[in-house]
Amino acid sequence: MLNEKYQMLLDQYDISVSYTRRGRGCVLCFGKDDVYALSQTSLSEERLCAVAKWTDAMHDHHFYKTDQYLLNKDGYFLTFDRYYETFVLRKTFSGTECDIHSLNDVKTAAQNLASFHNHCLDISFSSENLRKYNSISKQYEQKYSELKSIGRYIRKRKNKGIFEYLFLEQTKEFWVQLEDSIKILNNTIPSRSGWCHGNYSHHNIILTSDFPATIHFERFYHGYPILDVYYFLKKALEKNNYNFTFCETFLVNYDRFLPLSKNDLLCLYGLFLFPEKFWKISNQYMAHKKHWISPRYIEKLEEFVHKKDLRSIFLEKYLQIYNVF
Repeated sequence: MLNEKYQMLLDQYDISVSYTRRGRGCVLCFGKDDVYALSQTSLSEERLCAVAKWTDAMHDHHFYKTDQYLLNKDGYFLTFDRYYETFVLRKTFSGTECDIHSLNDVKTAAQNLASFHNHCLDISFSSENLRKYNSISKQYEQKYSELKSIGRYIRKRKNKGIFEYLFLEQTKEFWVQLEDSIKILNNTIPSRSGWCHGNYSHHNIILTSDFPATIHFERFYHGYPILDVYYFLKKALEKNNYNFTFCETFLVNYDRFLPLSKNDLLCLYGLFLFPEKFWKISNQYMAHKKHWISPRYIEKLEEFVHKKDLRSIFLEKYLQIYNVF
């Protein structure tokens, strides 16, 4: 028997569901032949319309394995529960999530991303509800400015704790990398612009019985596809102690279907050089109440600092292999 809350939401759609189970950030709903994902959302009706049109455009260009948002019986994507919280329903896929620790899965993810970028080359798509895009250099200059502001705040703070001392004493070499990264990104333009997934991670690749499926296009935009490459690899490297083999496996298999230029590889190096995890942890610290710093933030910063040598070895090897300068 279905949960009463979910039953009330699903009754607003023209589908038949036999049973449900928990998925990542959603409730998976199983019908006779189809699988659906029900989840809360903060997206607007307009943005959901744009995403739905985008997945239709991909299908028209023969990139079929994508999830799709469904309209309810009233003809809207947004559905409300009794507390007026907003939910959406997607048609999705059965399979296993891409294993970021598996080189074979990383190879599949690379080929899938190259296929997606290739299929998107001929798509002409316009919408008022596209995600706004800043150039790569502007994005990272903004992050650099935020970090400098956080650094000034921490240096001036009188009652410093473990996080603040760790920030000041153990992160000096990151500031050099930040400046070098910004110089590279300011002077390097990737070889191609095009449509980007916007959140291409192992969580959004489902390995089905035949071909991989790509889900969650909510952040799609027109920009530089190299950022999709970087986003996936950043996660893979962090999860695998900056093992260069994961980077090499991905780039070799992506390049096989969509060649990477020297500028692409240099831009990618500039992105890797930027200590983004350091920026993310520092932002989380700033957003938190300062009278009590979560031990989790301290652990995250300690872990990132602890891996700085592994990260430096990776960066040196990248330069040796790809000879981007």
